[in-house]
Amino acid sequence: MCPAQLGFKSLPRRHIPSQKTFIGSEAFYFVKSGDDIAIKTNDLTKIFLRRNSLMSRLKKKKKIEVRAVDGIDLEVHERELFGLLGPNGAGKTSLIKLLSTLLLPDKGTASVNGWDIEKNSFEVRMSIGLTLSSERQLYWKLSAQENLEYFASLYLLRPSEIRQRVEDTLELLGIADQRDMLIENFSSGNRQKVALARALLNDPPILFLDEPTIGLDPSFSKGFRKLIKDRINKSESKTILLTTHYMDEADQLCNRIAFINEGRIVALDTPRNLKRSIDEKEIITLNLTKASDAMVSELERLEPIHSIERYVQDDSNFMKIYTDSASSCIQDIFGILIKHGSHATYYRTSKPTLEDVFIKITGSGLDG
Repeated sequence: MCPAQLGFKSLPRRHIPSQKTFIGSEAFYFVKSGDDIAIKTNDLTKIFLRRNSLMSRLKKKKKIEVRAVDGIDLEVHERELFGLLGPNGAGKTSLIKLLSTLLLPDKGTASVNGWDIEKNSFEVRMSIGLTLSSERQLYWKLSAQENLEYFASLYLLRPSEIRQRVEDTLELLGIADQRDMLIENFSSGNRQKVALARALLNDPPILFLDEPTIGLDPSFSKGFRKLIKDRINKSESKTILLTTHYMDEADQLCNRIAFINEGRIVALDTPRNLKRSIDEKEIITLNLTKASDAMVSELERLEPIHSIERYVQDDSNFMKIYTDSASSCIQDIFGILIKHGSHATYYRTSKPTLEDVFIKITGSGLDG
């Protein structure tokens, strides 16, 4: 709901929809519509035209239409940590760019913090924080302090407030002692922290974090995830929309998760409920030298086996066998493999994970 609908007069564009942020010499306390929805999309669609090869262009063949975001309907609640989980190229970043007004939709509508992404793009940008893993977000020849002071000025903060706001964000993220270091000398993990600090400068109610831990070592990623969940989401009460293709990250962080594949949302629920959607108690994962249809048919006839999913990952043949008891059928499985001239270069048994749910729904792994 826009301010006019709430009875407010037309406001200067410098006002932003935040309950805490002061811009210039005035503050605008944004009133939500009461439905507790921070982000809402309706049939949101973005189409790109893929370039053809040189020979195809010479033959005047039409460009290929790619629906990066294909009719997405989505609602994210206030103060929720919501995850978009899917492989690279699934449409996660394109959706983030649409919601942050970096791209214009070809169809559908969306609102962020009550503002329409097309009609009120300025207000949307002033009420969000954004990190994009695919783009350089900082000036490497400037220090962390210089970067943050510059970006704070773009949010129209009063000069007297900028230094304190920068200091607060550096302290929050634990990098105040590196404020004078050039960004090019930061570790990749602490550089990501500075990028997050930039996103927090205007104290936005909503954060878009696109693959925030990509490229970080596992030990640093663990602490960074804790920072996002415990400090930013819980203590600071920020609504966070996070994209990732790491199933453990989504499982640990998110209140709810949407699986996105080929531009569409194919499942949406809590991590616990998504994993419960697989009835089988155990999963056997096999990396096979080959997998014929006849072999799969024979495996499916084994009584303890409920279903089988086949997929290719990194040019290797994988098979997931869903069963009530791995120990009761593993010998029969290997006997059938040998009979059909195949063998497993790797196998493991496990309980259902988010990736298992994704594979069962889409037939492909989170690595594409």
